[in-house]
Amino acid sequence: LEDLKEFRKYLVDTSTVKCLVKMYQHAAKNELRIDNPKLVTQFLAGYTDGNPDAEEIRQLSRENATLEEYNAIMASQVEELEREVARQQRLRLAGKLWKQICLGQDEAESEAMTLDTFFTRLCGKEVEPSTGQVLVDLLRPEVYMDMEVTATSLPKESFLAIVADGDLPESLLAWLEEDLCARLDAGEPGVAPFQKELMQAIIDSELLPHDTFLLADAVKLDPMLVALLEAVAAGPKEPPAAAEPAEPADAEAPEDPES
Repeated sequence: LEDLKEFRKYLVDTSTVKCLVKMYQHAAKNELRIDNPKLVTQFLAGYTDGNPDAEEIRQLSRENATLEEYNAIMASQVEELEREVARQQRLRLAGKLWKQICLGQDEAESEAMTLDTFFTRLCGKEVEPSTGQVLVDLLRPEVYMDMEVTATSLPKESFLAIVADGDLPESLLAWLEEDLCARLDAGEPGVAPFQKELMQAIIDSELLPHDTFLLADAVKLDPMLVALLEAVAAGPKEPPAAAEPAEPADAEAPEDPES
């Protein structure tokens, strides 16, 4: 009996009874209809009343929350830096491509060229002897068949923006770096990197000289080349429109002191 009294006194002195009462109140209010086998452990994990270390626990909890918020900010900054590094890499790639495409051309065209010129820099404009025509023109993507479109100017800054900020697929960016750059590096300055293989494919089609109208079906441009040409024709991505500032609410007219 004495031991039981001592145990009861211990439960009161250590605030265990208070803790159990609050746990039952919590269960009756929040958990009564919920099958939660972790009720006791979850409640005790957040219970600090009567705990001599309660203040330290609260302090550590606040510090932990602050650190979690700081870590989230740092993670966001890391992501932003990674995006900027990737953009600078794309910008450098775009600058290299533009410089290679412009090699051997007029200095004025190093700052801007038409879409028609852009196509010929990549695919050539060799006249096929038996027909007297530039047959690669028959292979142009549909958008490059429109003379008004192909007369559109393509400034260097626009090309850089298309590659760096145009959300081009990763597969296309890899092709630009691994394939197109390699072709331009290996070729002679001023010679279109796809001209030779396209002319050979035209000859191998056995459609010359009378069935050239079938060439567009028989000879196809590289799908990645088509994707590049179409992306350039579409132009740079438009920047998001700035949000209009909210109009201030009408201020209430001051009351007339005479009223």
